[in-house]
Amino acid sequence: MMNKQNIFLMAGILALASCTSGRQKAGADYSALRKEAVKTTTVVAGGYDDALSLNGDVCADESLVRKIFIPCSGRVSGLSVEVGDRVNRGQALAVVHSEEAADYNKGLADARAQVSIAERDYEMKRDMQRSGMASDKDVSEARGALSMARAEMSRLSAVAGINGFGRKATAVLHSPISGFVTAKNIYNDSYVSPDGDGDDEALEIADLRRVWVVADVYESDIARIHAGAPVTVSTLAYEGEVFRGHIDKVYNVLDSESKTLKVRVSLDNARGLLRPGMFATVRVSTGGGKGSLCRIPARAIVFDGGTDYVVIAAGGHYRRRAVRTAHVDSDYAYVSLGLRPGEQIVSNALLVFNALGNE
Repeated sequence: MMNKQNIFLMAGILALASCTSGRQKAGADYSALRKEAVKTTTVVAGGYDDALSLNGDVCADESLVRKIFIPCSGRVSGLSVEVGDRVNRGQALAVVHSEEAADYNKGLADARAQVSIAERDYEMKRDMQRSGMASDKDVSEARGALSMARAEMSRLSAVAGINGFGRKATAVLHSPISGFVTAKNIYNDSYVSPDGDGDDEALEIADLRRVWVVADVYESDIARIHAGAPVTVSTLAYEGEVFRGHIDKVYNVLDSESKTLKVRVSLDNARGLLRPGMFATVRVSTGGGKGSLCRIPARAIVFDGGTDYVVIAAGGHYRRRAVRTAHVDSDYAYVSLGLRPGEQIVSNALLVFNALGNE
């Protein structure tokens, strides 16, 4: 039977063995962590471009957009295009059956008849002049009447061409350019009027060989933006595809609600990849920060207690080092103080940083 002194001695031995085993296990885990999970990289010298990232939308270049309005009241038929359809220049898009078109065509027919009458009268007066039966004044008056009749017929023909009035009681809506239908506000068998909804166009056609990207700039960043600044544009639809251009217009009025200023980028779109309504990310090169600094992966930086740190890897050992960062973007951090090109650092620094404690 053990006495009390032996019992205490045995408990101490067991506790000591337990602590030693725990320390050995922790050391083994940490060693394995260093060998298998830690990733290192070499510090390199590199410059950065202090880019500004903006959110924007793709829209049609307004100089390549044509709006088609209703020329007269009437009923729509023959409409066979939808938003997004491609159309060709001169293609008939819809027909408006209209009493106004019928009245106008009657007026045009009357004008043609008046021209025929005036032509016959003028020829007759010239024949009579040669035989001495009409004076120069009579011929001059007949010539003037013919000129006026022809001018009226030309005017009515021009208006008919503008409004698409055909031979029948119809007005035909033609596409003025080749492009894509970007808006449609009329439907077959509906009654339309030029005075119906004010400024709403019947159809809108856009040539998308060139498009705009309109982006928002927060008030705090306005001083960093200027016309001519190079940009790269990316979209959710085409991952990895970069479109290059420059800011060609900086608007002068801020949005009263969002307090943002709009900038415009014009992009070539010969491949037709960019479509109106797409969300776009615009990275603007502001021209700052291009000096040579130490470049490391952004995740190699650990911010702790108001200071940026890296983990140095040298001779199989790791230690913390405070650094000063000049710029950090989504991929890289640029260090102005505390590192030299060629040094080895831990790229997944947080994994080791916490294990180091105050080493």
